[in-house]
Amino acid sequence: MGYILKSLIVLALLVCMANMMVSQSKYLDNFKLDSVVNGFSLPPSNNVSHINVVDSSIYIGTSKGLGKSVDGGRSWVSFRTNPAFANDGIFAIASNGDTIWTSTGYEKELNEGSVQTGSGYAYSVDGGMNWQHVNQTIDSRGDSIISYGINDSLWILPVVVPEQNVTFDISFSPGTVWIASWASGLRKSTDSGQHWQRVLLPPDNASTLKPTDTLWSYTRSDSFRQHRIFQRFDPRQNNNFLAFAVYAVNNDTIWCGTAGGVNRSIDGGQSWVKFNHQNQSSPILGNWVIAIKEQRFQGFRRLWITNWRASDNREEFGVSYTDDDGKAWTNLLHGVKAYDFAFMDSVAYIATDDGVFRTPDGGRNLVKVSNIIDPSVHGIITTPQVFTVAVMGDTIIVGTSDGMASTIDNTTHPFGSSWRVYRRTYEELGTNHATYAYPNPFSPNFGPTRIHYGAKSFDPSTPDRTVHIQIFDYGMNRVRTLINATRSSTMELDELWDGRNDEGRIVANGVYFYRLNIDSDEPLFGKILILQ
Repeated sequence: MGYILKSLIVLALLVCMANMMVSQSKYLDNFKLDSVVNGFSLPPSNNVSHINVVDSSIYIGTSKGLGKSVDGGRSWVSFRTNPAFANDGIFAIASNGDTIWTSTGYEKELNEGSVQTGSGYAYSVDGGMNWQHVNQTIDSRGDSIISYGINDSLWILPVVVPEQNVTFDISFSPGTVWIASWASGLRKSTDSGQHWQRVLLPPDNASTLKPTDTLWSYTRSDSFRQHRIFQRFDPRQNNNFLAFAVYAVNNDTIWCGTAGGVNRSIDGGQSWVKFNHQNQSSPILGNWVIAIKEQRFQGFRRLWITNWRASDNREEFGVSYTDDDGKAWTNLLHGVKAYDFAFMDSVAYIATDDGVFRTPDGGRNLVKVSNIIDPSVHGIITTPQVFTVAVMGDTIIVGTSDGMASTIDNTTHPFGSSWRVYRRTYEELGTNHATYAYPNPFSPNFGPTRIHYGAKSFDPSTPDRTVHIQIFDYGMNRVRTLINATRSSTMELDELWDGRNDEGRIVANGVYFYRLNIDSDEPLFGKILILQ
C-alpha cells in the first residue's frame, strides 16, 4: 500500500504539475468539511459546484452534501444524513430520468499535504426517494495484467487505494454507467457499480488506439521473435490516462476528457481517436479537459469542451467546440478558465472564473455577467467565479462558492438584468428582533463576513426602515461605520464587512463588536472574531 500510495502522490506531481494542482480550485477549495446547522428550507451549503436539472427538479452538489428542490429553489431537501453518502463532498452528479448518480470524496491530510480521496458513489433509481451506496473503484494488487484486443498481457498500474482516485464525472448509456476518475482513468459498469471494467485510452505517444494494434515489441537478440515484450501503461507517464470528463452519446459514441486531450470512440469504447493541442491543424486550446457537453438545436449537434493548460506552455485556458466530431475546433474565451456549460436551444452559457458568459451564435457575440446582486434581500455574490450553470425553462441557474443564483433569459427579461440569490444562513430570524454574523470567525483574505438581521415588521403597511451598523474593536473604539441606509421592512438581510476600517486597511486579528440600530428599536449587538 505504501508504494502505491507514494506512486499516486508522485503521479499528481509529475503528471499534473504544481500549477495544475493549484488550478483545480473547483474541487480543492470547495470540499473542506466543516460544521453545519440542520435545516432543509435552504440549500445545504453556499459552496455549490454542481447543478443538475431533471424535469422540474434541481439537484445541487455542495461541500455539505447533495440537495434537491422541486419548487424552483424556494425550498430544499438535503441528503447528507443518508448513509449511502459516505462523505459530504460531491464531486459529480449525473441523471437519466429517475436515475441519479453522485460521487463523493474528501481531502485527506498526509505528511506530503492534502490528497483528494474518493469515498464511493450514491445512486437512486426512484428520483431520490431511496439511495444505495457503491464503494469507490479499487483494483486488487493482481489487477496489473489486462487484455486489449489481440494483446493479452499488457501491464497497467493497479489503483489499490482511494487516494488520488476521485471520480470527477459520470455519464450513462443504455444499461451502462461510465465514470471518469483521476488515477483510475475511464471505466464502465453494466451492473450498477458492482464491477467496473477498465477502458483503455490512447497513450500519450499515440493519437489512436484500436484492438488490432500490436502493443508489443521484441529485443534485438530475439531474431525469431518468440518472446513478446508488451507495453507497460502507467498514468505517471501518460496524461491521457488521467480522466476528468465523460459523455456517452449512446452505447456506441463515447467522449472522454483527460489531462492529455479529448478522446472519441464510435464502437462503445473499444477504439479511440484522440484530439489535443499538438496533433491537429485546428486544435483545441488546452489539453486538460474537465467538462464535455453537447448542444442540440434545430436538428443540429455541437460538442463543447473546457480547455485548461496542461504541460505545454503553448496551451491556453478557454473553451472549444466542434461541429464535425472533432475534425476541427472553434476556440473562444482565450485565457479564461471555464468549468461548465448549459444550453437553451441555440444559446450557450459558460461558467468561468470571470463570471457566466452567454453566446447565441457560437462565440461571435458574447455577453458576460460577473456582478450578481439581488436587491430584494440585499444579496450579493462576492466572487465573479461561477463553477456550474444549468437551464430550467427560461431560468438560468448558477452555482458559486458564495451561493446560488438564478436569472431569467427571455424577450422581456434580458439575461442578467435581475437576479435572485439563494444563500444558506445558519438560522432564519422570522420576526425575531435578533442578529448574528456568518462566517464567524472569518479571515478577510478569504472573503467577507455577513451581518444577518431581520427588518421584518408585523404591520405590512410599515414603510422601509433605516438601518445603521457600526464596528468597534475590543476597547469599544469605532473602527468602521458599515452602513446607514434604508432597507426593506419585509426581508431578512445581509450586510457585508470585509474586515477593513474606515481608512480601508484590514484590521488586526482579534475580537470585534458591532451595533445594529433599526429606526428607534432597541439596539442589537454582536461579536465577530477575525483570524488571518
